[in-house]
Amino acid sequence: MRIRLFMPLLIILVITGYVALIQTGVISPAVEEALPVSRNWSAAHFEVPASPGRVIMVIMDYLQIMDLTGEMPPNLARLASEGAIALMNANTGGSIIPENTHATMGWGSHAAANNTAAQVFAASEKVEKGTASDEYLRRTGFLPPKDSLVYLDIARLGLINKKNGPAVVPGALGDRLHEAGYRTAVLGNSDDHVGPGRQAVSIVMDGRGIVDAGSVSNGVTRREKEFIGGISTDYEGILEEYEKLPADVKLVAVDLGDLSRLQRAREYMDREHWSSWRARIILRADHFLGNLMGRVDKNRDLIMLVCPTPGDNGDKKDRLSPVLMCGGGVTGGLLVTPTTRRPGIIMNVDIAPTVLNYLGLSRPENFTGQPALVIPGSFGIKSLADMYRILEVVYEARPFIQKGYVMFQLFLLAVSLCFIFLKKSGKDYLKPFFLSVMAVPLSYLLAPLLPPGGIAALGLSVIAITLFLAFASLSVYKRWGIDSFLFICAITMTAISADIVAGSPLQRVSVLGYDPIVGARFYGLGNEYMGVLIGSTLVGTTALIQAVYPKYRFIIPASGAVYLFITYLVAAPQLGTNVGGTLAAASAFLVTYLLIRGISINWRRVSAIVCAVALVALAFILYDSGRPPQFQSHIGRTTELINRGGLDVVAGIISRKSEMNIKLIRYTVWSRIFLASLAMLALLFYRPKGVMEGLRNRNPYLFRGLVGVITGSIVAFIFNDSGVVAAATTMIFGAPPLIYLVLEEMEGRCGERV
Repeated sequence: MRIRLFMPLLIILVITGYVALIQTGVISPAVEEALPVSRNWSAAHFEVPASPGRVIMVIMDYLQIMDLTGEMPPNLARLASEGAIALMNANTGGSIIPENTHATMGWGSHAAANNTAAQVFAASEKVEKGTASDEYLRRTGFLPPKDSLVYLDIARLGLINKKNGPAVVPGALGDRLHEAGYRTAVLGNSDDHVGPGRQAVSIVMDGRGIVDAGSVSNGVTRREKEFIGGISTDYEGILEEYEKLPADVKLVAVDLGDLSRLQRAREYMDREHWSSWRARIILRADHFLGNLMGRVDKNRDLIMLVCPTPGDNGDKKDRLSPVLMCGGGVTGGLLVTPTTRRPGIIMNVDIAPTVLNYLGLSRPENFTGQPALVIPGSFGIKSLADMYRILEVVYEARPFIQKGYVMFQLFLLAVSLCFIFLKKSGKDYLKPFFLSVMAVPLSYLLAPLLPPGGIAALGLSVIAITLFLAFASLSVYKRWGIDSFLFICAITMTAISADIVAGSPLQRVSVLGYDPIVGARFYGLGNEYMGVLIGSTLVGTTALIQAVYPKYRFIIPASGAVYLFITYLVAAPQLGTNVGGTLAAASAFLVTYLLIRGISINWRRVSAIVCAVALVALAFILYDSGRPPQFQSHIGRTTELINRGGLDVVAGIISRKSEMNIKLIRYTVWSRIFLASLAMLALLFYRPKGVMEGLRNRNPYLFRGLVGVITGSIVAFIFNDSGVVAAATTMIFGAPPLIYLVLEEMEGRCGERV
């Protein structure tokens, strides 16, 4: 009996120690060798000069991180070695197209500007009915300054972004600069033979669609017979226009354009010829950067090389873009922001706050991003490219592996129903499969510890670890009498908890973890593993109580302590920072603890549980809101938005979460397993008749844990924007042991009748 009690504790200590060794660097798994990860991201800094000069944002749309590996051109290599580098998430308020990616960067929130970038001109430029100034006056009632650039479709931008909520304010960056008395400029374009491509203006314009100075017309392009479309960037012309800019221009966006032109012409060009031109364009851009860096004060001016829209070389489209920053107090290292808390990864909404922070200006209230900071070190472009390859493999493998896993669960549920209703003895046959289903989330978490490879290697790693865990759980039962379900749950709960405490290094690259490419979450505890953690904790603790109580009476209060600890892990802003998970965990654990203490649940106690859960969530929200802004999680920043926007923001959040859940129910494979599990559980409560009652009498504590699993699953579904996923992963630890116990109960009844 003592072995049954203390063996899980020994396993817990081993796993905790292993993760601690990873955290301290004593053990370095293969995935960590490729990932430039500094866990102390809060030590990052950005020493802005006392008298900052100008921000020059050089735009190379469709540049790829792989373009910068190997033998880099000299000036790009200098920019990367002397400055800070990162990969940038390019999500927008619509599709990922240049108009939307540029607008998102300039407005500090996920925005859309579909089909408007062609309507940008110098005020004096001729358009269809007079000058652009005349047309702008007709559309807005405002006469623009003589030498300005005007965005004629400024009125449409507000209408396009209505669905994206009040946080989207067109021209927010330009407005803030104008409020401070600074001016803005744009040089260059992405025009081609099809028409104008002047989306760079949306980055720096103000709320009226006006940029103070610059050139986006013929003066920054030239005729080139050999280049597709006959138009290419006049790099010397851009430099001449740069020299003419007034001193009070504090932000300059320079659109180099040629990669965009080449990208749009890809399907019309011979592949080798297209690749040759791509390499030539990058060399031209490198030469331009060298000339530009010779014209700036590197101690006061900040150069940002950004790629708003991810690159595409014809074979594969990138999903993250490279960003390089140099000069103006930037040291060599990795960029990180409080938005992501992940060294080497930033968001496109972080670019505008970074510009304002450099110029000593506060960010507008609508900005959802945060200023970039630098973690010093010699990481290099290769490290960043290696990290991207790993992230890309996980991203591409996820739909295949997850779909196979869910289909396996559905098949197992169907087979189990056949055994139950045909009254066949099958628990011993099905038990290894039940254990395999429950072991997969842990396999996903542990797979990054093995050497990285492609999709096939990742899939084989998951299968191998799953089989090992299932075999191990059966072996410990045969050797020491430790319940197999208890074994799987205990090590799963411990591994996830240890990973959270260590800063989630394994979740970051897990198939079931969050993903910087999707961009829904970058740190803390994702909804998928939140469900797994709740389910494994409930089944593991109640299975242990079932095995050793009443001989070891302390096990019930000890389980209560475990519930408190797990709730803290899920909720704490510096750890799990998951509000929906906090509500689900607190509800499920409180219901379970009351039940195992023999306290029945009635409407009065339900009300008390609701109030207690709300107070727990409120306490963590208030705590996070009271921390310095740079250390706040998304919980604190959302609270700040609600304080400023009131009920409109709350309504927007509720609407967004509801829309996401409805979308996921319709399209994600997880909805199938969640609904199938709920339907099966509901069916088992009524048929076969009396089986559930017998199960509750024979396994009262484990049965109460399963009630907690169902509670947590339902609450997770209601209060998370991807609630169906969290609900489904919670049920992974509810349905298999329940079905096994039903089969065991039926076999016991047959034996009694015999």
